[in-house]
Amino acid sequence: MDIFGEKQTKFKKIHPNKHLQNSLSIIYYLGFWPEWAKNKYLYNIYTTFNLTFLLGIIIVSNIVYIIINWGNIEAMMASLSILMTYSTYGTKVIYIICRRRRIKDLIDITNSEMFNRDNDKYEHITAYYTWQAIFHQITFQTFGFIAVISWGSTPILYQISGTSKQLPMVGWYPYNVTSTPVFEFTSLHQFMVVCTSCVNNIAIDTLATGFIVTACCQLTILNYNISSIRCIIEKKYTLLNDNVSIENSTLKVYSKMYEDLKHCIEHTIMIFDFSKQIQDVFGTLIFLQLLVDCIVICAILFNLSQMKDYVTSEFLGTLLYTCCVIYQIFIYCWHGNELHFHSMRICSSAYANNWWDNSKDFKHALLIIMARAQWPLILIVGNVMELSLQNFVLILRTSYSIFTVLRTSTAT
Repeated sequence: MDIFGEKQTKFKKIHPNKHLQNSLSIIYYLGFWPEWAKNKYLYNIYTTFNLTFLLGIIIVSNIVYIIINWGNIEAMMASLSILMTYSTYGTKVIYIICRRRRIKDLIDITNSEMFNRDNDKYEHITAYYTWQAIFHQITFQTFGFIAVISWGSTPILYQISGTSKQLPMVGWYPYNVTSTPVFEFTSLHQFMVVCTSCVNNIAIDTLATGFIVTACCQLTILNYNISSIRCIIEKKYTLLNDNVSIENSTLKVYSKMYEDLKHCIEHTIMIFDFSKQIQDVFGTLIFLQLLVDCIVICAILFNLSQMKDYVTSEFLGTLLYTCCVIYQIFIYCWHGNELHFHSMRICSSAYANNWWDNSKDFKHALLIIMARAQWPLILIVGNVMELSLQNFVLILRTSYSIFTVLRTSTAT
């Protein structure tokens, strides 16, 4: 909160929650947000085409590839990371479509009067959190874009070097993929799958974390509103009219401050309910993603350890893809950790105003806020794991442990 203190850090003016609009726009243009569609029928056809042509083919080809190569650990692990990545992505897309009503309810809350009444007053705060979310979007998409380009250029570099034709991703196809023009069309299809799934997958992730950023922003505004009540009282005292009795003026001031604090209580309840809805809507999806990411990192490390011919683009693409997966885990855990710490500051903000010199009703209302803040916000995904930086480290350690066991077993 200190960054919003006396310096009043300036950020470029931006519409609050613009980051949510960005994520939803990507999801919409790729066919998975029918709420904005003007022609539902055509949009549903577009959605079905994307699910079948871009996802269905790549998932089926990898399932068959694993079945054919059953027992060959190297071949299975090469296909496993791809299969799990796109199966999880397909699940997330279907999940978003099925839960779109509840997601729309979350968006309606972010556009509500309670969440927007102080936007002008705390414009620097809303701009800070909006730009922070957009920074994560840009960083994440940059990792993905470079990985996609590196991965997609692998067939071209193989042909330039004179080696055999090789697709960007392994998979089984009912035809000879090395013949022309089949090889080019298959490579193009895989490149399209990687591009669209990468962009849309990141958009879904940043949509979920974007809601958490909005909750953090609202908690910061709430903390400022609670702690600044003392300043407002002092200002009111300085503006007293000499012709008005001190007793009546004091009652009016206390009444005004009590009403402001009641608004803070309503705001607190709404933020906590909003955070609970985020957990209910995205909790299972986030847990599935983190579980799959743990296995995918293990599979990628194993594939890298089995590489004999290092093609620069392929190695770079795999390395950057690993960075994307790690960053994906990080933004979930980091934002969950931030939400926890923001909610813990409510009690400190309550002590910042001159509560001891206020009315009895004011003190009781302040106790309600402080009592609720004794249970800070903790996002628990899948009813199993908390989103925290400690669990971020735990996931990476678990993934590396599985990799070392797998590497040792294959080496012997």
